Amino acid sequence: MSYGPMQSCRRSTLWWLALLWVLLPGCKETTTPTVLSRAPDFTLETFDGPPWRLGDHLGKPVVLNFFASWCVPCGEEAPAFEEGYQEFKQKGVQFVGIASQDTHSKAKEFVRKYGLTYPSGLDASGVIREAYGVFGMPTTFFVDKKGFINYLHIGGVNRNLMRHELEKIL
Repeated sequence: MSYGPMQSCRRSTLWWLALLWVLLPGCKETTTPTVLSRAPDFTLETFDGPPWRLGDHLGKPVVLNFFASWCVPCGEEAPAFEEGYQEFKQKGVQFVGIASQDTHSKAKEFVRKYGLTYPSGLDASGVIREAYGVFGMPTTFFVDKKGFINYLHIGGVNRNLMRHELEKIL
């Protein structure tokens, strides 16, 4: 039995639809916050202090830096973050380091190695990373005083970029 072009096309279409029907239920819909969207609230257990909650800092600019101990660019940008924190904390800017896809001991060692003095902790469950749609390290969010994401940067941040973005949200 031979099939004509239309019958062959229908069979091919049905095959692809069946494959999609099998695969799609396993797909998880994620929504990544975008610039000018409200930053998702979260609470982070910090390494050396009380839990840090984003909602407690409404009215202040916030820098959220997702990092990992195994991430080379994270280590390269770490001094700029500590310098930015020291320079801008008097102006009310809040910094928080969120270690992700890492272990508690390695992330804490990273914080110690680079002398990071702003609140930092491990997102062990990945809930915060998922809420922000972070898929690579480092990723940094600059959140304005009203709690909206003003700028998102994927990759290493240098001093000039940090100053520029912080001046915009002050």
